[in-house]
Amino acid sequence: MTNRLALFLLLMLYETFCGSSISAQSKDSLQLTLSQAEQLLLQKNIPLLAQRYNIDSAKAGIITAKLYDNPQVTFENTLYNHTTQKWFDFGYDSENTLQVQQLVKLAGKRNKEIQMARSGVKMSEFQFFDLLRTLRFSLADNFYDLYYKQQSLQTYSSQIAFLQTVVKVFEQQKAMGNIAPKEIIRLKSLLYDLQHDELQLRLDVQQTQSDLALLIRIPATVTIVPELPGTEHLPLVAQYSYQTLLDTAMENRYDLKIAKENVNYSNLNLRLQKANAVPDLTVGFSYDKQGNFERNYNGLNVSMPLPFFNRNQGNIKMAKAVLESSKLQLEGQQDQLQHEVMNSMKEALQTEKLIGDFDPGFENDYTTMMKEIEKNYSLHNIGLLEFIDLYDAYRSNVLKMNELKYNRLSALEKLNYTTGSQIFHL
Repeated sequence: MTNRLALFLLLMLYETFCGSSISAQSKDSLQLTLSQAEQLLLQKNIPLLAQRYNIDSAKAGIITAKLYDNPQVTFENTLYNHTTQKWFDFGYDSENTLQVQQLVKLAGKRNKEIQMARSGVKMSEFQFFDLLRTLRFSLADNFYDLYYKQQSLQTYSSQIAFLQTVVKVFEQQKAMGNIAPKEIIRLKSLLYDLQHDELQLRLDVQQTQSDLALLIRIPATVTIVPELPGTEHLPLVAQYSYQTLLDTAMENRYDLKIAKENVNYSNLNLRLQKANAVPDLTVGFSYDKQGNFERNYNGLNVSMPLPFFNRNQGNIKMAKAVLESSKLQLEGQQDQLQHEVMNSMKEALQTEKLIGDFDPGFENDYTTMMKEIEKNYSLHNIGLLEFIDLYDAYRSNVLKMNELKYNRLSALEKLNYTTGSQIFHL
């Protein structure tokens, strides 16, 4: 009884120490909520920042399209005047000419080019928001994954710490002849299995941590500690019909808007290519000092190529083919969107139903029971085989519950991703 009481007191002290050490935060750790992580994503993510410059680049295209063609000026003077025997003679008897020409685009080419440039800006903006949609999903998914994996690590850590203490104390008891060697061997085997599984989980945590840190540009030396509020206030997927979610996706999906704008851009390009079949007009003024039928000749000239052979037939045909291709791509995008919404909705409904079937107090009751089992095993009130079975069952239950909770939040985020909305976002 003295040995059992001493073991019990030792375990209680160790449990208190572990609890305080787990709650302590490392100096190199960073506690983050999902909202704070999203702010960092908007401020620091390199692909997102780069896409913003693409928008500025596309806007510069509008400026270019609005500019008129520059006038062309040609001046000619006598290099050497044989009559006066002068180089570069600008005198009264010298000859020089001046010509000014301006290209005038016809058939509304300039306006059509401006419209195409504006369409290009829209597509760049849509690409930015579609990238943001993808990055937000990746951020939330890694955030939830890291949170629940860290929760699972705490379970491993507490169980390993407990078993290490038990093995250490039991080895002392074995030396005194109070514990059978086979019992310690079974406990060590269980301990090594736990340590192996914990190592694999730690590697997964490190990879998830790295992926999340890269998204929000947190230094690799900092450990991210996600803070997750209660998820009870999240709306139920069952409250929404498939058609409602599909309509939301049709309205908010930026990749679909890109496909629609691509059809518009192709249509504008076809109109521009048809307009290019109309020749442009060149208007000019010419001055000849004394090389014409009269001195100081002034003339107005107008020129235009005659569209006998080249009427831009090839580019018009190509633009028509591109337009039809963009229309088919839009239809394919709409078909794919319907399946994505349906699949993500079914996945979310299944995980939601499974979560709903669990008793809310089951986890707490199970955890409390395991603490009692640990104490009873330390006092030899239950046998080794029963203890190992219960220990394996408890660990498996905790890991599966954490995985199920992650799957539920991940499924909701996937539904947000496919609908292009934040309906089920924390």
